[in-house]
Amino acid sequence: MFRQIALAACVSVAFASPAAAVTILFGGANANPFSLTGSIGEIDYTLSAVRFTAAPSTLTSFSQLGAPLRLRVSAPGVGVDGGASSPQLDTNQPNRREAFVFETNVPIQIGGLRLSYVDANDTLLFFGVRPDGDLVPLINSGTIRSGLNGAANVVNQNGLNQGTSTLTFPSPWGYFDRYVLTTRVGGDVRFGGDLGQGYRLDALTVNIVPEPQTWALLLAGFGMVGLSVRRRNAAAA
Repeated sequence: MFRQIALAACVSVAFASPAAAVTILFGGANANPFSLTGSIGEIDYTLSAVRFTAAPSTLTSFSQLGAPLRLRVSAPGVGVDGGASSPQLDTNQPNRREAFVFETNVPIQIGGLRLSYVDANDTLLFFGVRPDGDLVPLINSGTIRSGLNGAANVVNQNGLNQGTSTLTFPSPWGYFDRYVLTTRVGGDVRFGGDLGQGYRLDALTVNIVPEPQTWALLLAGFGMVGLSVRRRNAAAA
């Protein structure tokens, strides 16, 4: 009997595994110039852009980010309208650095992303946002093209600049319902010999947190195992 219950718990764990990853593509027309909204599966999402003036390396709180900026959308990809390197998101002007904010109605895990208009020495700074607004650095090193945090980096290169990078993270971090993407250094600071910093966001690959009924099944399975062990101990006593 105990083995049957344990097997039921194992089946519960199998059913409790996160849903398959889904990819969100950004492109096409947007009714609101300040945000892109959509749904895929149970995820409702919003992508927007904001400005900030602090050095990217000093960002620690969501409160350091400021006013919304207009997006510039094409197929595929989205950038920020009116910046120094439009249609990229860029940090080329110290008084107007740019960042993407990606928000969802449920906590999700980002397992990969695709960037375009990537120049030779562009960098990526990527945060998860805690409920209290603190920024959790997820990526904060290296150039996009050289691979980041163990990511597999596939580059479709068009000359020296404007390449496309697909980054897949083999060991994703925890779940957040808000993420911030910008660059690791400001464009006014030379990195790798180049002054400009920026890219365009084409797609995100996300994993969804298991549904409540799945967690309930998992907990019920472990509860049955615990009850069985308790009864066996009581009988032995």
